[in-house]
Amino acid sequence: MTQKICFVISKGFERSGGATRAFQFAALSVEAGHQVEIFLIDDAIHWAQLGMAEGIRSSTGEHMKDLLDILVAKKTPIHVCKACANKRLISPDDLIESAQISGAPVLVDRIGDPTCKVIIF
Repeated sequence: MTQKICFVISKGFERSGGATRAFQFAALSVEAGHQVEIFLIDDAIHWAQLGMAEGIRSSTGEHMKDLLDILVAKKTPIHVCKACANKRLISPDDLIESAQISGAPVLVDRIGDPTCKVIIF
């Protein structure tokens, strides 16, 4: 049975291994056929910027760029917190394919959807 899963990621550069692990679980979920969305908040929004995932990996060796490539290839929506992006002067032109700037109501809708599992990293 497929599930709707929303991964909320807040880990930025200082916790890049944990962020990579979150993207790993999201990619595995997509490959298993689940309907996945990602919502990046706080410093995790930088992972949606062009080139920022290069060279980042988890302690067990998974490369964030490879995981993002899987998610993009599967057209996984990657939401970037609007308030967080505005504060950091990040525009839609700075983002990878599949990423879009979204307001908090998008995340609130996922949280309130009883058919959607929300996983926070």
